[in-house]
Amino acid sequence: MSEGEKVKGFNGHVYFTIDEIAHMLPGPARLMHEIGTRWWKVYYAAKEGNWALAEYEIKETKELFELSMTTRPKYVQWMDPFMGESMKRVEDALKAKNWTQFEEAYNQSVKDANDYHKAANKPLIHWKLPSTPPQDIELKPQP
Repeated sequence: MSEGEKVKGFNGHVYFTIDEIAHMLPGPARLMHEIGTRWWKVYYAAKEGNWALAEYEIKETKELFELSMTTRPKYVQWMDPFMGESMKRVEDALKAKNWTQFEEAYNQSVKDANDYHKAANKPLIHWKLPSTPPQDIELKPQP
């Protein structure tokens, strides 16, 4: 019996071993869906001039990437440079509130992400920006 099978925690309904909890942690297959949704919102929030919302969504995207790198460290070699270079350029453009710079950096980040998917032997994953803005959030700046 491993140490992870001995230690248990209770969630109010059932006891779980540490190994069972570790197995439940989300990996990239689950997290990338939310990353893609937030990355979509970054673009359309910035397009509406809602720089604060775009910055919030990029912050949340980074946290999801960090979680993904923790649960699946084999992808760090691609996620870390994406965050440090591609996302950084997008963040810099957001901070400057410069749409032209932002759009160029954002489009490059999408290309970079797809190149990283290929490098990670996942060429079937080819993300694209949806042609319509998300409908579940107000994108215009709020007073």
